[in-house]
Amino acid sequence: MASASKSQYFHFSNLVLFIILLSSKNIIAAQDQKPPQAFYIPITKDSKTLQYLASIQIGTPPATVDAVIDLGGQFLSLACDKYNSSTTRRSVPCDSSECKTVLGHAQSKKRCGSNDTCSLSSFNPFNKNAVAAGELSDEIVAVHSTDGTASLPATYSTHLVFSCADSNSLLKGLAKGGNGILGLGRKTPQMSLPTKLSSAYNLPPKFALCVPSSNEYGFGDLFVGGGPYLFPGGNDASKGLVYTPLAESSEGEYFVYVKAIKIDKRVVHNFDTSLLAINQKGIGGTKISTATPFGVLHSSIYKAVVGDFVKRAAARNITRVTPVAPFGACFSTKNLHWTKAGPRVPVIDLELPGNMVSLNWRIEGANSMVRVNKYVLCLGFVDGGSKAKASIVLGGHQLEDNFLEFDLSRTMLGFTSSLLPRDETCSHVRNL
Repeated sequence: MASASKSQYFHFSNLVLFIILLSSKNIIAAQDQKPPQAFYIPITKDSKTLQYLASIQIGTPPATVDAVIDLGGQFLSLACDKYNSSTTRRSVPCDSSECKTVLGHAQSKKRCGSNDTCSLSSFNPFNKNAVAAGELSDEIVAVHSTDGTASLPATYSTHLVFSCADSNSLLKGLAKGGNGILGLGRKTPQMSLPTKLSSAYNLPPKFALCVPSSNEYGFGDLFVGGGPYLFPGGNDASKGLVYTPLAESSEGEYFVYVKAIKIDKRVVHNFDTSLLAINQKGIGGTKISTATPFGVLHSSIYKAVVGDFVKRAAARNITRVTPVAPFGACFSTKNLHWTKAGPRVPVIDLELPGNMVSLNWRIEGANSMVRVNKYVLCLGFVDGGSKAKASIVLGGHQLEDNFLEFDLSRTMLGFTSSLLPRDETCSHVRNL
């Protein structure tokens, strides 16, 4: 399949939509359109920063903007001076119900800007959690509908309140071309794009994420509103999902309950297993994150996992070599063999609770190993120290080519583990 371009995708998409509109005497209002089955937003990966960008249309006339995905982020933050002037964007007043709902009644009085606008600070996790000052704004956001196979020409819109932030602070550390941050967290549903779209069109409150390991064959996927999730060849990813509960998080991030860590089916011991649970102070547990490129482990867990992984690798005649920062365990490619799921190395399983049975989120070579040069692969987890808030962070590298569905009404995560052994990938084209 030919390599795809994000700009070509939207130019073609907008051209089709323009032709459709020209053929009609009147523009059909969104409420008069056939109800959408679900929504689709394409995702690309920036090879330099290892960030994932979602393309959305915003404003009137619609402008395509790319926002870096932060799975645990709480809302959409945009550098408003970086996209075309819009006739529909408005500042949210400080004394409005929107400001009070989003910030809380007491906080809204403390957040009045110079023009009596509702002030809002944005955290940038890609720049050491720097704070970008901004104001709460209301704007029209439009996305394409989908039937699960293709991105359809019809677009549907909803009003969304978001942070219109200072570009100097907000864009620092973001991938080139990134104009903001798309938060998909669940702490502030009033500002969540998936929640707003689902509510506006009476769709199930869920979204699905399939982040690509490269852009070689096309785009990754962000679905809103439920499946089916069809891949080239007709396979439906929703049929392969198994579900585990999402843990509570005070910040609205996505945590899962890991009961045990296994390497080649043997449980990893020699670490404080209480770290696997979130304590009363909100410390511990396992977080799923797109803002972290690689996995991060509490020092106690890291030492135990690396120790067992090295032993299992040696038993397979895989040679350990000098580590390459930021990784602590690296190996020669000399005696390695490759499978559909990447290099054949010890398999890591995270044991999770399921419906009456335990489930394994399997992390095979493509998601456990990082190639640093032609001759060296490194275990794609880093030491997060002993004071990290989350004991385990599954970063972007662990999520690539895995299909994840976040069911917000049931507070459940559906996952598939790697799609690669099924000859499927999160890099493809959903043609119009």
